[in-house]
Amino acid sequence: METLKQAVITAISQLPDTANIDDIFVVLYQMKTQQPVQNQTTTTTQPISCLELMKDYLGCVKKAPKDLSTNPAYFKNFGS
Repeated sequence: METLKQAVITAISQLPDTANIDDIFVVLYQMKTQQPVQNQTTTTTQPISCLELMKDYLGCVKKAPKDLSTNPAYFKNFGS
């Protein structure tokens, strides 16, 4: 049985080299909605959130503004 990590790596590796982070999120979302993930410690199936899938990658972007989500200057002209 293929592990979740192996399935994600396989799915992402099939994306073109020009893929961006949004393309990766689409793949992860499709994986989440198409089949429940089997918990490796039990035999029951449980859905897994995108946060759980990406938790190892949170904060991995370097040279990003530290206050992106709270500084109003970054929201200037947002949504217009």
